[in-house]
Formats: sequence, C-alpha cells, structure tokens
Amino acid sequence: MIEITFEDVCAAYGERTIFSGLSKRIPGGRITAVTGENGSGKSTFLRLAGHLLRAHEGKVSVCVDGQELRQAELRSHLAMVTPELRFYSYLTARENMEFLLGLRGITLTDAMYQDGLRQVGLSEEKLEGKYAGAFSTGMRQRLKLAVLFLSGADIWLLDEPGANLDTAGKTMVLQAARKAADAGKLVLLATNDSGEEAAADDTICL
Repeated sequence: MIEITFEDVCAAYGERTIFSGLSKRIPGGRITAVTGENGSGKSTFLRLAGHLLRAHEGKVSVCVDGQELRQAELRSHLAMVTPELRFYSYLTARENMEFLLGLRGITLTDAMYQDGLRQVGLSEEKLEGKYAGAFSTGMRQRLKLAVLFLSGADIWLLDEPGANLDTAGKTMVLQAARKAADAGKLVLLATNDSGEEAAADDTICL
C-alpha cells in the first residue's frame, strides 16, 4: 500500500508563505484532487509530495507497506506530468520517449511505442517524419501522458493533466487515472477543472 503523508508542512518562497500547518494523508488506490485559486500552491503541493521540493517546515513522507522511500528508490516509483515538462524540439516523438524512459532504465520497444501512442490517441502516421517542436500543444500533452503510462510508476503526480486536450482527451485522462487507482496506484492531481475534481475520490482544497 502506497501512502504520502504531510505532517504540519509549511511551504514558503523567500518571505512569502504559500501554506502552513498542513497535515494530510494521501492513500494509494484512490484519485486525490488538489484544488484552489491560482497561486494557492497546487503545483507546490505536488512537488512536495514527490520530494522534488523541500518543505520549509514539517515533513512529507512516502511509504510503501509502512517502509519509507528515499532518493533513488522513491524516484523509481514516481512519475509526473507537468506544464514544465519539455520535449527536445529537434527529436521525434519516439526519440523523446526513448530518452525519457531510458532515464528510468526502460528500453522502448516497437510494441511499447505503438501501445503508448494507442493509449493516448496518437498515430504513428501522424507523427512520422515530424519533430516535437512542430507538435501542437495537445499532441505534446498526449505524448507526456504516453510516457507516464509506459513508465510503470505507481505514484502519478498530474499537474493540470487535461490542459490543452479536447473532450475525448480529457475523458482518456480520467479513464486512465481511474484504472490506475483501481490497480492500487496513487493518483494525485492538481486541477481547477470541475470534471477532474468530480472524478476524484478525495479533494484537498488549498
């Protein structure tokens, strides 16, 4: 069982406090939405959850079956989709996927590549001969999700996962998140989208 716990956490940038005294338990097997106004700290919350940012005060722990994960062990469990994730403009979709998955020690096979594209509604024909710099924002978002789905990670940190996607794309994201949660994965998403919030099992409002 995966679990992320915030214990009396304070997040601050310089003299500006984003939030303080925050204590939350986020279990696996569920979708948890983090909501709030712009600037309320949703993205910061996700980065703290993944130990990509250090808490100013308090503790954030990530445990599997009661054992706390640290450093490389935690990174192997974690995958994040965020607007800040960028692809190399002069690499193809496959080359970018090979690079990102290769960082996790995963070799992208033909079958995996085709399955990843299928899951996010992209076709090899549409991508063939094109560099990532020529992709639309929606195509790039789908490609980020394809990497996530192939990563094998059991902690999903999703920052506005439906951004730049059409209705079918947003439905695909929510269906994948539900399937992941039902399989025991921990799905944590930052959103102001009412549909994504409604699909969550729990909501943390900052």
